[in-house]
Amino acid sequence: MIAPKPLNLTQERYPRLCQWEITCRCNLHCVMCYTDCFNRPEKIRNELSTSEIIRIMDELAEAGCVELCLTGGEPLARPDFFDIYGHAKTSGFLVTLFTNGTLITEEVADRLAALPPHRIEISLHGLRENTFEEVTQGKGSFHRCMKAIQLLLDRKVPLLLKSTAMTVNKDEILAIKRYVRGLGPVGYKLGEEMRPTLDGSDAPGRFGLSEAELLDINRQDPELWTEICRKQSMGTTSCVSGMRSFHIDAYGQLQLCSGNRQMSYDLRRGSFSEGFYHALPSFPCEWKGDTPRPLIQPSEIHA
Repeated sequence: MIAPKPLNLTQERYPRLCQWEITCRCNLHCVMCYTDCFNRPEKIRNELSTSEIIRIMDELAEAGCVELCLTGGEPLARPDFFDIYGHAKTSGFLVTLFTNGTLITEEVADRLAALPPHRIEISLHGLRENTFEEVTQGKGSFHRCMKAIQLLLDRKVPLLLKSTAMTVNKDEILAIKRYVRGLGPVGYKLGEEMRPTLDGSDAPGRFGLSEAELLDINRQDPELWTEICRKQSMGTTSCVSGMRSFHIDAYGQLQLCSGNRQMSYDLRRGSFSEGFYHALPSFPCEWKGDTPRPLIQPSEIHA
């Protein structure tokens, strides 16, 4: 196990949270997904190898990074997932896993429970099979996802369920949240951002809701509305991505966040320390200015 360096919390910049898109491969093709355009053999072949991921992960640990979010694509679609996950855990990271849940079998759930993550976040975009599978475009995905949720609940693995509000499922969002509330100690998160795909297509935007529709959904739930009001009361604070949080894509490119890939630093060729402390501060971000921000805002780290 690598002993992380103590953090100097008086520094303005230090690497605390890494969101790592370890693959763009996925067994589903969700209609709003911005990475699915790279879910192709020629792109997958160029993704980081196991040894490259472990080498970079060791550099993160050496730099004092504490939290690691493994996302995709679908992280569990990598055959070496548990090699990567196991190394992250033994290196001392607080590991969060973003997954669609459909590849979580009893064996996978047992392995996760034996070496539990900080949290698993599963996308639940509908409570009706037809709605869910209209989003995922994967036959049988609804029942596999619901089974995965139960498998993790049975093993008391920390769990959060989340939905993206869109035209396909807008009438089920509040029902999903009520369902989650009935599961006990399970969190819920509502996302609203529609991003262009990694190859520049604006196709996911056709599933986006207007700000008025999003506000209407949020107003109907006291907890959602309280959160919206809390964010609004914070004013127009600038984005902090690249200060303590950062993003690494499936090809080893270090970026400010998953929503800003205008510039990258190649971790295959250079060191994490060089990239974080010398390259990232020069990367442009429109959210770092004083431009007024809308009431409905994407996450500050665009996770």
